[in-house]
Amino acid sequence: MSYRQKHIHPKIKKLKGRKLIVKSRLFWICLCVVTIIGVGGYGILFYSKFQVAIIEISGNETIKSEDIERFVASEIHRKILSAGILNISSKSIFIVDTTKMASLALHQFPGIEKVEVQKKMPNTMALKITERKAFAEFCERQSDDTDTCFLLDENGIIFELTQGGMQDMIIVRAEGDKEIFAGSNIIEKNMAEAIAKIQKNLKNHFQIDVKEAFVSNPLVFNTSENWKIYFDPTSSIDLQITKMNALLNNEIPVSGRKNLQYIYLQYKDRAYYK
Repeated sequence: MSYRQKHIHPKIKKLKGRKLIVKSRLFWICLCVVTIIGVGGYGILFYSKFQVAIIEISGNETIKSEDIERFVASEIHRKILSAGILNISSKSIFIVDTTKMASLALHQFPGIEKVEVQKKMPNTMALKITERKAFAEFCERQSDDTDTCFLLDENGIIFELTQGGMQDMIIVRAEGDKEIFAGSNIIEKNMAEAIAKIQKNLKNHFQIDVKEAFVSNPLVFNTSENWKIYFDPTSSIDLQITKMNALLNNEIPVSGRKNLQYIYLQYKDRAYYK
C-alpha cells in the first residue's frame, strides 16, 4: 500500500464516524432534550406573560400599600447573570420564593404580625397582611428620666416608635443594658398576657383604668383612681386576680376606694390593703 493510501484511509474512517453520530437516534434524542430544556428554561425565566406585573396587598390598615409594593417589587427582581457590562435579570413568577419573601416582610415591617404570600398565575403576587394590634405603650425609662416609647402588642413585641400618649396604658421598664428597636420581643409573652388580663379585668368589672404598669418584681399597677396594686409575676396571676376581685367586691366599696393607697396581692393566701 502506498504512502498516500495509508494516510487517506484514516481520514475516511473519521468522516464515516461523524456521519454515524449524526445518524444516531441517541444523538437526536439528546439534541431534542437539550432544546426542550433550553426553550422551556427561557420561557420560565423570560416569557413576558410569566413576569410579575401585578402586586395585590390586602389586610393592611396603618402600613401603606405603596411601601409594601415597593418591597415586593425589589424582591421579585432577580439577577440571572452578571458579567461585566452584561446583566440579565428576570421577574418570573416561577423563581419567586414565597417563604423567603414572607420572612423578609416580617423583618422589614415590624407592624406586620402575619403575612401570607401567594402566587396567582400567570403574573400576580398576592400578600394578605395581618397587622399587630397595640394594647399598650411600652416605655423604657432612661437614667435622665426621659422615656423611649413604642406601641406594644399582647405578644410582648414592640413595633412602632411613638412620642408617648398614644395609648391609655403605659408599660414601663427601667433602662436595660440592650438597645431596643421595633420588632423586639421586649416582654415575655406570658408577662404581656398577664398585664392585659389584669387591665381588662379592672376595666370590665370595676370601671378602673390602668394608667401605668411597672414591669418588675413585684409587678406594680398605677390606677386611674391614684392607688396601686402589687402582683407577684412568678405566681398564678389568675389566683391573685381572684383575690383582688374579692376585695373590691366585698371589702372595699366604691366610696372606700377614694382613700385607698395600695393593695398587696403578692403574698400567698393573703391580701393586704390600705
